[in-house]
Amino acid sequence: MTLKEPRSFELTIAREAVREYRLSEEMAHWIELTISESMINAIQHGNKSDPTKEATLRISSNGETIEIIVEDQGKGFAFDSIADPTDIANLLKPSGRGILIIRSFMDEVDLSEREGGGSRLRMVKKIRGEDQQ
Repeated sequence: MTLKEPRSFELTIAREAVREYRLSEEMAHWIELTISESMINAIQHGNKSDPTKEATLRISSNGETIEIIVEDQGKGFAFDSIADPTDIANLLKPSGRGILIIRSFMDEVDLSEREGGGSRLRMVKKIRGEDQQ
């Protein structure tokens, strides 16, 4: 049996966006966490860690909001099919909190089918004065 070389990625694009949009340290932390959680979900759950499938990330800002779009090539899912991580039966499970974290921080979270198959997660955060440096 031959093991494949582990693949990793760095969130340098998130750090660049944080600098570009001059976000405060706290806002930067939550944006990076949101991106990390959504990309991990896209790769592990959406694409089932299939190296032939892609997960894409787009970050943009109009000065008043930051929009983050993550897409995968998986089979898709519905928000209502996700187990409630705050349910007593799920409290000790090692995963399952990503969407909860994303929904609690972002102002808008929309899940839709990606053109050509897969999922498209669109997240928007409003930028207030204290969110910037």
